[in-house]
Amino acid sequence: MCQQTKCTATGFVIAPLSSRRILTNAHAVANEVAVKIRKHGSAQRYTARVLAVGHECDIAMLTVDDDDFWADMVPLEINGLPAMQESVMVVGFPTGGDNVCVTKGVVSRIDRSTYSHGRTTLLAIQVDAAINSGNSGGPVILGDHVVGIAFQCLTSGENIGYIIPVPVINHFLEDLERHGGKYTGFCELGVSWQSLENEGMREVLDMPKGLTGVYITKTEPLFDASRQLMAGDVLTHFNGVEIADDGTFLFREAVRINFGHLVSQAFNGEVAMLKVWRNGQHVELSVQLSTPHQLVPVHSHDLKPHYYIYGGLVFTPLTCWYLRSVYGTDWSCKAPIKLVEKAFAASKRDAQEEVVVLSKVLAHDINSGYQDTGNIQVLKVNGVRVVNLAHLAHLVSTCTDKFVRFDLEWNKVIYIAHHKATKMLPSILEQNSIPAEHSKGLLSMPHPGNGQLQLQDSSMQVDCGGSDSGASSDEDAAVVAASKL
Repeated sequence: MCQQTKCTATGFVIAPLSSRRILTNAHAVANEVAVKIRKHGSAQRYTARVLAVGHECDIAMLTVDDDDFWADMVPLEINGLPAMQESVMVVGFPTGGDNVCVTKGVVSRIDRSTYSHGRTTLLAIQVDAAINSGNSGGPVILGDHVVGIAFQCLTSGENIGYIIPVPVINHFLEDLERHGGKYTGFCELGVSWQSLENEGMREVLDMPKGLTGVYITKTEPLFDASRQLMAGDVLTHFNGVEIADDGTFLFREAVRINFGHLVSQAFNGEVAMLKVWRNGQHVELSVQLSTPHQLVPVHSHDLKPHYYIYGGLVFTPLTCWYLRSVYGTDWSCKAPIKLVEKAFAASKRDAQEEVVVLSKVLAHDINSGYQDTGNIQVLKVNGVRVVNLAHLAHLVSTCTDKFVRFDLEWNKVIYIAHHKATKMLPSILEQNSIPAEHSKGLLSMPHPGNGQLQLQDSSMQVDCGGSDSGASSDEDAAVVAASKL
């Protein structure tokens, strides 16, 4: 069990007041067990409910059921995108005091940046106003309206803060409206690409002078783009917007950003019109966009980890948070190279596919000789490819052979005597103070064995109590969410 923690953040009421909506940061309520809110100038704390959480965009929506809370409350309008060098005010409750604090800064950059909480690259605004622990979720105000939400800072710099801009906030709000209050996320095209700034490469592709675009190197199997685009295509336009050789487009006057922003502003299931250069001619394609299909999840917020134990072998799905918890923040340098490769470059082949790893071996006579094995992928059970953890559990539990064979990465093999493993399991669990052989709900999850999976090739202070689920964020070493400094 992980120790519960407490964090303090900021939130604000958005118009119209009748909707009773409060916005704050997702990292302020991640894994929450209790959320309390008090209005500026009041000592009373109210119980809040979390309505929706968008971990990728680091935004959460709350509400309060007590009618007294909404008395005399003034909502804020969300509108506009500040210009470069324009002055804005950051409002919040940073560490060091109990009253509201207002800091002033100017907009110094508008670009796509990595959101440290959700490990997603979205549009962000950089300001030189101080954004400290407790400022998270506070409104950034220009005139009489909100132009952003404070959410993180650059720890290696001085007074370098980041705010979530209106396009990202509006996408979150519209996403909830379109899907009955359910957050679905931000779309991706499902391709890998490289720049076309080299003249020699452009000549090989027979591209006419003045035509620009990016070179498609790979398509992801579960995305519609894999059925429309192919490696070697040159993507020149997205919904009529011209893409430069470096992958940018003209966002506003003198500001160019990655064309991924255009994709991220679409909604799950929408169709985009693409223009590509293929075999010396233009081709127009329609591609349905979808939210990411990650083989190795980049975050595990609000989720309890799944596990399965057999013969003292502990199996679990691979996530970036798992790698971080085992190898630290620089796990990409310390974790086994095969697992790092899966996290960064592997693609899903099936909708419910997971990378299942043998996490560790709980010492017992039945697994003698295997006890130094750990953090290695399980490829097959009794010759059958493992699709996900639930599938592995099904293959093991339905085994009728004398031994269960596990084929691992690096050509390693483990044999476990099935009858003996089943008989010894209670004593192994008791010896290690583990209450159950598998996580709750694991056996009912979709997998090929149960037929559920078909294989394919106003400002206020927000106090939040953390849970003991063991989930956490995957912050970048340099960019850290403000409430976790």
